[in-house]
Amino acid sequence: MQPQLQESCKAIWIPMITFNKRQISILALALSFLLIAGLIVVREARKPTPIPDYVASEKSGQTSIVIPEGASGDQIAQILFEADVVKSARAFFAAATAEPRSQSIQPGSYRMDKRIPGREAVAQLLDKNRRLMVLLIREGERAYELYDELNALKFENSAIEETFGKKVLVPGFGRVKLEGFLFPATYNLIPDDDLESIRERLIKKFSDVTREIDFVNRAQTLNLTPYEALIIASIVQGEGYDERDFGKVARVIYNRIKNGMPLQMDSTVLYALKERRIAVSKRDISITSSYNTYNRRGLPPTPIGNPGVKALEATLSPTPGDWLYFVTVAPTETRFTNSYSEFLSFKREFQRNLKAGLFEGRS
Repeated sequence: MQPQLQESCKAIWIPMITFNKRQISILALALSFLLIAGLIVVREARKPTPIPDYVASEKSGQTSIVIPEGASGDQIAQILFEADVVKSARAFFAAATAEPRSQSIQPGSYRMDKRIPGREAVAQLLDKNRRLMVLLIREGERAYELYDELNALKFENSAIEETFGKKVLVPGFGRVKLEGFLFPATYNLIPDDDLESIRERLIKKFSDVTREIDFVNRAQTLNLTPYEALIIASIVQGEGYDERDFGKVARVIYNRIKNGMPLQMDSTVLYALKERRIAVSKRDISITSSYNTYNRRGLPPTPIGNPGVKALEATLSPTPGDWLYFVTVAPTETRFTNSYSEFLSFKREFQRNLKAGLFEGRS
């Protein structure tokens, strides 16, 4: 008996497809086009995308930026991008990579144009005239302390004293010595700035602030000349440990003047001594000086430093009260009283805390 063939074993007939020469040519051409198209796609995929970058015509405005010590190229690029100096961090980084001198970019503050090409940003960071010098005047800083800072910025002492030591005209105050008028703030300077331009900037800042708070007119409503009010503000700044107490300190000054009492302010004596300490000694308060408010009544002849806006405001708006004395018994606590016996008690507490080291490192 013949075995039966399984269905799966049956032969399958596949027709043969044949091409003539013309069809083969067309097929080869189509495959060529497909190959070329594939190569183009691969090449475009590998091509780097354009780097977002400003063009020169987009430049608009200026800003100041700070490059920290030890900043990397990536970090500098990000700082410039966030300040809208460059359109992208990549724009600066690519330009810096192409400029060998970019390795000499220094940390510090710079004045830069905004919305500029990456290569221009590199050029500006390499331009020494774009580099800013920082002049910081602290609240209560004295004129001679400012001289030291200017000297550290490579100005000659003789030129500093000549420029800042003479009287100048300040609107609303007349022709005055500059102590009190060198307004506390941070000033960005460039190498081209000279001492006269720096002086004028400081005075302008003072004039702008005092005009904004109407200092001259408000002083006159207190029966003070603007200069007298400025002297009081400088004492408030020198005596107040906490700006929240400035108004009370101002009130003590007014109350003591009203009662014909000497001010007896340590800050005025220390100004005469050109020192900064927590307290004065019996020997200190016996010196002969027009700034010694322990042995002479009234205000000292000039401000004893350069007050900030908080002290200026407190002088114009003293806190209501009948206090005649105050003692800073601890770095975070100043007590006020109209009782002399209580004042002596506060002084004893201060002396104990001073010996215990609570005021260590303070002046």
